[in-house]
Amino acid sequence: MLFDNIVSKKEWSVYELTSYLRKKVEMDILLKNIYLKGEVIRPTLSGEHLYFELKDLEYDAKVKCVYFWFDKKIEVRHGTKVLVKGSVIFYEKEGIIEIKVSEITDIGLGELFVKLKQLEEKLKQEGLFDQKHKKEIPRYPKKIGIVTSKNGAAVRDILNTIYSKFENIEVYIFNCSVQGQNAPYEICEGIEYFNNILPVEVIIVGRGGGAFEDLMAFNDEMVVRKIFESKIPVISAVGHERDYVLTDFVADLRAITPTNAGEIVVSFQNKALEKQDEYRRKMKNLISKKIESSREDLKLQLYRLYQNSPSNKLTKLAQDADLLSSKLTFLLNKKLHHISSNLKILGKRLSVSGPYVRFAKAKNDYEMLLKRLNIAFKNFCQKKEFEFKIKVEKLIALNPLNILKRGYSVTIHNSKVLTTVRVVSIGDEIVTRITDGIIKSKVFWTEEGEDE
Repeated sequence: MLFDNIVSKKEWSVYELTSYLRKKVEMDILLKNIYLKGEVIRPTLSGEHLYFELKDLEYDAKVKCVYFWFDKKIEVRHGTKVLVKGSVIFYEKEGIIEIKVSEITDIGLGELFVKLKQLEEKLKQEGLFDQKHKKEIPRYPKKIGIVTSKNGAAVRDILNTIYSKFENIEVYIFNCSVQGQNAPYEICEGIEYFNNILPVEVIIVGRGGGAFEDLMAFNDEMVVRKIFESKIPVISAVGHERDYVLTDFVADLRAITPTNAGEIVVSFQNKALEKQDEYRRKMKNLISKKIESSREDLKLQLYRLYQNSPSNKLTKLAQDADLLSSKLTFLLNKKLHHISSNLKILGKRLSVSGPYVRFAKAKNDYEMLLKRLNIAFKNFCQKKEFEFKIKVEKLIALNPLNILKRGYSVTIHNSKVLTTVRVVSIGDEIVTRITDGIIKSKVFWTEEGEDE
């Protein structure tokens, strides 16, 4: 071991010394979970951690402190007088001592808080809070005792919770003070009363919420020990979920509120009722299914009995006879109908193939063809007449005389149509044809050029 080897040495290294001091600090049980009262100096918040120094209130002594995962809702200012709970740690690399804080409380409650924590530690060391001493809460209590003030809201919440479903449970209330000097004695008297005078199956000890000082009766050592000594299981139901008192640790079970205590004592009854309802529903469904199944079986058996009865067999034979008779009648009618149809077809064929019918058909064909020929000849004549009219109209349109009627004329020279002045000479005779005759004239002069 490192420390065994350095005992005989005259010279230590710095690392050996700091490691030795760290080991000493870690092994010293007196330096674990200690309470320090002092004044906060230069608090600094770094991320989720609070760093500050704690200064002695009477002497000029300081120690560094660190509060890991500090709750930012708690306000810690420079100069605030506080009570801190923590353990001494030694950083060997820097050679400094620091307090690792786990709780921090305003100094106004410091003295009371210190005493409470000291009492808690004392009772814990004695084993009053050990799990092995916890008694099991009865599942189906018929008698319940409540130690609280009969005028408080807590007792009303508990009774409303219990009697909302279970009116047959007997609940007894021991009226007592829940704060003040006499409260611890009266609470102990109530626990004693239900243990010796009016035995019950479970005891609820509690009250509604309040300030830290208001709950101190349930932090009293006498009350804690009385609950520990109780032969009857005890449920501690003090304040709200955030409130913790010593009776919570020593009781056989802690309820977060008085209402929750009422829920706990009837929780198994509630589950039993739920199971009972569930089983009732299942049984009802099974019975309904069984009845329905039996009803179907009965219908089947009745049907089979009806099918196999003598009267039903006779009826069935009669029905079969009627059916066969109907089938025979149907087949005979069908055969007769088939024969009748064949006779009609043969008669029709015979009537169609006779000479008179064939002559009548040939006559009808002749008349139809003659009628079609007349229609075709008439259409042919109309077509040719239409084509003739078109050609006549075209000849009329192309007749030169019709052109002359519009004021034009044709000049002939030497039996040829005159189309240029170059083929005539002065003195030549020319003939001009107009719409109603001809004009003979002699050329006196000619001139070439277009007519402007």
